Amino acid sequence: MRIGIDARLLSTKIRGTARYLSNLIEYLPQFDQKNEYFIFQYENLPRENNFYTYIPIKKSKLPRQIHEHYWLNFVLPNLITKHKIDIFFTPYIFVPMFKKNWKNVIAIHDVLTKVCKEYYTFHYRKYLDIMVPPSIKRSDKIITVSRSAKEDIVKFYDIDPNNIEYLYHWTNDKYRPIDLSSDEKKELRTKYGLPEKFILFVSVLEERKNITGIFKVSDILLNRGINIKIVFVGREGFGFDKIADTFNSKSDRFIRLIDIDDKDLVSIYNLATLFFFPTHYEGFGLPPLEAMKCGLPVIASNNSSIPEVVGDGGILGEVNNYEFFAEKIALLLSDNNYYSSLKQKAIKQAEKFTAENHLTKLVNIFNSF
Repeated sequence: MRIGIDARLLSTKIRGTARYLSNLIEYLPQFDQKNEYFIFQYENLPRENNFYTYIPIKKSKLPRQIHEHYWLNFVLPNLITKHKIDIFFTPYIFVPMFKKNWKNVIAIHDVLTKVCKEYYTFHYRKYLDIMVPPSIKRSDKIITVSRSAKEDIVKFYDIDPNNIEYLYHWTNDKYRPIDLSSDEKKELRTKYGLPEKFILFVSVLEERKNITGIFKVSDILLNRGINIKIVFVGREGFGFDKIADTFNSKSDRFIRLIDIDDKDLVSIYNLATLFFFPTHYEGFGLPPLEAMKCGLPVIASNNSSIPEVVGDGGILGEVNNYEFFAEKIALLLSDNNYYSSLKQKAIKQAEKFTAENHLTKLVNIFNSF
């Protein structure tokens, strides 16, 4: 069969869906030598893997959202017909309004605007309320990334659960424990202004991620005489304006890093002391998995999909129980044996999430048509 993949999101940085897409394109050739794959991506992006046939998308001077919908609904159907695509797969829900004889497989990573309405604008929520249900109806199969996300999709969109399969994310193999040399550590600390010990957070800096909660835990630790810096890696998101002043006024405790390439991010995971992720909701939660795969102890909230990802490979607590989080951080910083045991548990837990598990199931879905 001929399978087309919507890869427009490759043009974005440090977003879960873009990371998923990048990993999928890198690892898929290992698990399917039978079907033909076509990549729809912007023309300025590299076309390095000869396994794929690349179909370039021209840049437009139109506003991004207008251009993307025009391309999706008026350009893409002609390209699907021209290249005789049997299955159109998109990791970003939306499919063309008009469908002919091809099959649509979509990925829905979460239902954030349903579960966490307060963290999104009214217009964005309404936009998805209008656009998502028709795409679901035009889809022949839906995949998602956790059991929790599947349950939410069934609940909020009234979908037959038999038409949804959850396939867990995995991380790129470059996320692994690395024995950094003294010179490498020094170079990294100098480059990013990192202290010898620090707590790491990686994700979009937005209200849903409970950034204010991280600030509160830092205050509790400081009151206990524990002055450890927290390093935030991620772009600005919804509600960042409410926390921007804190970063500026408390730069002695909080470090913000914005443009980090993947190679340095892996090294920063390995350089960090522990990973803290007290988010309010995640469809999967890729950063904790990346951290665990690097052997970094993880402390996270126990809601949505996080228990599925972290399991007994980390410490889980109620999202607003800041005293609990501070207590566990203090324990990890003071008990070397406990710290070492959690590192080993993290690595073991991360081994459960593999490209083989995800992509074998995805290829089976494609072959089922």
